[in-house]
Amino acid sequence: MKKWMALAGLLFVGAVLGQVSSLAENIRNYASWTRVNVNKINTAGAHALGKDVYVNLTPDRLLGANGNYKLPFGQGTIFVKERVDPQSLQVTNIYVMQKRSNTAGDWAWAAYERKGDTFQGGTLANPAMCVDCHRQASASDLVFTPWGRR
Repeated sequence: MKKWMALAGLLFVGAVLGQVSSLAENIRNYASWTRVNVNKINTAGAHALGKDVYVNLTPDRLLGANGNYKLPFGQGTIFVKERVDPQSLQVTNIYVMQKRSNTAGDWAWAAYERKGDTFQGGTLANPAMCVDCHRQASASDLVFTPWGRR
């Protein structure tokens, strides 16, 4: 039984790695980054239910002594939100925020959508809709997802 579970896990990881190879190089291994939420996010919002959020920082670089985010986030910080279809359990959409400078609110935005076995998309030329919505989270440098206490 354990061998079957391990084999199934390896097959799943292999399938995911093949799919993310169509993503921008700087986010291809996002699933190995720090997961921000503890449990899958199933609250309503601009993006469909079934979400996980990852960041390319380790908790010691991400959080202050009080356990809250160190703000503003530094240049090069990347948040990736993946949306998983609850029926197929496949990642269907990936949304990306990448910090362009150390200035609060200065993010580049990208979106990817599954098309068969690959993802299509990239940096948004006009992210006005994203920015307008994320302004509601200005107190946390436009990031909605709070750190999941462990």
